[in-house]
This record gives sequence, C-alpha cells and structure tokens, in this order.
Amino acid sequence: MKIKITLIGESNIILPKGFNEIIQWFIYSSIKDEWLHDVGFLHGKRAFKLFCFSEILEKGHFNQKKKVFVFPNTISFIVSSPVDWILEKMAGGVFNNSLVNFGNNRLSLKEIAVLKSGKIDSSRIKVKTLSPIEVHTTFEANGKKKTYYYNPKESDFSKLINENAKKKWTALYGKNCPYEMKIKPKDKIKKRVVQFGQKNSYVIVNGYVGIFELVGRPEFLQFIIDAGLGSRNSQGFGMVEVIGGK
Repeated sequence: MKIKITLIGESNIILPKGFNEIIQWFIYSSIKDEWLHDVGFLHGKRAFKLFCFSEILEKGHFNQKKKVFVFPNTISFIVSSPVDWILEKMAGGVFNNSLVNFGNNRLSLKEIAVLKSGKIDSSRIKVKTLSPIEVHTTFEANGKKKTYYYNPKESDFSKLINENAKKKWTALYGKNCPYEMKIKPKDKIKKRVVQFGQKNSYVIVNGYVGIFELVGRPEFLQFIIDAGLGSRNSQGFGMVEVIGGK
C-alpha cells in the first residue's frame, strides 16, 4: 500500500542537508505510535519499522553558498508499507494537523492520495528506484567501527537484500519465511551519496538509484516492494516502483 502526501507553503521550501530526517519526523509525528517508534517489528535483536518513503518528487536545487536545498512552494513524497494500519494512522494524523512545521517551513496539507498499484502476477519484474537502495555490513578495524556499503555488481548485494527481506517477512508474520528473491541491476545505475541527519548527529550513506530486476514469488515481491528494499527504509531508502514485468 502506498500513499502520496503533498504539502504546500507560501513561498519556496528551504531544507538543510540531511533533510530525510525531517521527513522521517513528519511521518512518526503523524502516526503517533510509540511502539512503532521505540520498538517495531522484531526479528531476534533486529527491529524493523516496515515502512519506507521516497525522495521529494519535485525537483529542487542546492544553494552552494547557503548549503541548503531550495524547492518550489509545493512538495510531495510517497510513503509505503505492507502494514495497512501504519498508513491509516499516518493519514489520520496528517488530516488532523492543519499546519505543520517542516524544518523551518510552515506548511499545510494540500492533498493526500492512496496510490493504486496493480497486483504483481509475475515472478520477474523491473523496478525503478524512488529513493536509493543501500545494503551494508559493519565491522571493527583498529578499534574503530567501520561500515561497508555494497555495490549492486557485487554478489553479496543481492544475497544481503534477500536475507533482509526474509527477516522483515518473519518479523511481521511470526514464522519462518518460505520465500527467496534476487535483485540485479539492469541499466542506468548510479551511486547516490546521501546525508541523513544534521549538525553533529548524521551519517553519510552510499546508495544506488536506477533500474533493477527482481526475481521471486509474486506475493513476496509485493511484500518487499511495500516494505522497502535493503536497509534504512524508515530513513528514506529502498523505495521502488514497478515499471514492467514478464
């Protein structure tokens, strides 16, 4: 399930570097669910929020002098989840707030729309990223914590995304996942370096955007498209849209 949120202000919308954190705050403050924010869906020691969101759909530009992004007075983004009550709570929360603080911008709701997506009935589909896909591992080297981000051309990229998808499914349904999936880049794949967070508390994430092919059971592909591919989905990574199938 997907919903599209459109917000409007009186003038250009100015956002700092790392503004995905602002979108994330807007989503959590609209849902108003402490369990989802603090705990989430558990798989062992891992916790999943089971929602993801797109980049801002309108084109903006980066003001190099002021170090801010400038967007038109109307912006929109898509939120998806395989859990209907998450989006239902969010929609209700958005409707109840006539005005919202979005960073340093005072915005109001222009539109909220449920996006209809056709049922996936193919085991091989082509998708386009609406936010970068990233998957990583962390380790210690010389006493310091390091993060390695995988390139889609590496075999572990598909392997780790499959393992991640299976854990999300188990976290939601409470039983072992019977499905498998594969992902591989098709064309127009580009690296995207994204800052999440601001000031003294932020991370730099390496993700990839472009066209990918997914292979797996249709019901599992539908689940993972709604939940988000890869890691950091609730920070604005891993949203895709279906653009073709066999």
